[in-house]
Amino acid sequence: MYGGRILVAIGAFLAVALAHNVSIVTDAPLNREVLNLLVWVLVFSVIIFAGVTGALLYTIVRFRRRPGDDALPPQFRENARVEFSLTLIPLIIVLVLFVLTAQALVKINRPIAGALGVEVTARQFWWDFVLTEEGLRLSNELVIPVGRPVEVKLTSADVIHSFWIPSLAGKTDAIPGQTTYNRFMATKPGNYYGYCAELCGASHANMRFRVIALEPTEYQRFVDAYRAYQAPEPKTERARRGQEVFQARCAACHAVKGTAATGVLGPDLSIFGNRLTLASGVVENTRENLIRWIKDPTSMKPAAQMPAFPDLSDADLEALADYLESLKLEGFDFRTLPRF
Repeated sequence: MYGGRILVAIGAFLAVALAHNVSIVTDAPLNREVLNLLVWVLVFSVIIFAGVTGALLYTIVRFRRRPGDDALPPQFRENARVEFSLTLIPLIIVLVLFVLTAQALVKINRPIAGALGVEVTARQFWWDFVLTEEGLRLSNELVIPVGRPVEVKLTSADVIHSFWIPSLAGKTDAIPGQTTYNRFMATKPGNYYGYCAELCGASHANMRFRVIALEPTEYQRFVDAYRAYQAPEPKTERARRGQEVFQARCAACHAVKGTAATGVLGPDLSIFGNRLTLASGVVENTRENLIRWIKDPTSMKPAAQMPAFPDLSDADLEALADYLESLKLEGFDFRTLPRF
């Protein structure tokens, strides 16, 4: 029964991974340490399995009942040597794994000089990122350079959340009023999937994020462009109408660099047109999804904090979508990156 369940679980995981074209980066520092530990665990598991199975088979064959042998076999009440061995061997195995695990944790959690600092605030149900050196704010999609360690400084604005990027980093809780740290490094460019790993409310499963890893030169180009970025003036009459709608209905919560919109209650929308996803990684960033999200966020994400705008006309929704899609850094298309 349990074997069947395990096979089903493995099959489901592989199916989801293939469906999303997602793979695990095995040369990321965290995964490399975990794989090294896994090798040791597997080696000890094979040794224990072989020893126990071998002893069981030997006992079955050596002491099996033979035809005509009705005598009671010799009875052993105790054997100090066997009992000592059965205590010492597991103790040695546990100590070896303890030392290896401690070494791996020290390597993973050791502060690294020159790491890229990122301040992360978890909220129900989205993520706020600030690149501390560059002074740039990103929401739900964090951009980092390949080959440079990243030190994440975590906290929460409401309840306990947990920061987790399976292909890059282990889980670290984000706790209100406290600061925790997570350290990782991307070894190849890509679009990495992140999740909240702590039950935090009705949309816990929808509290996702992305980490976009760029080659160092491309990352520096992104930083320079974002530093100099000012939201472009709308180029069409409909986009200008969208800007008016945004200022009237959205600017109190959202920020757009270079405009009067400086809200902090919701995600920063300065480069919304470059975003891959909406609603903290729930759906792809398409016009259809955007309009649906604006009209009724909770239909896509239960308990979403963003209010619905059912009173906006179709014309105003199209205009608002035009304006938001125009907020972008030209020359960057993160959709072409491999997904992990």
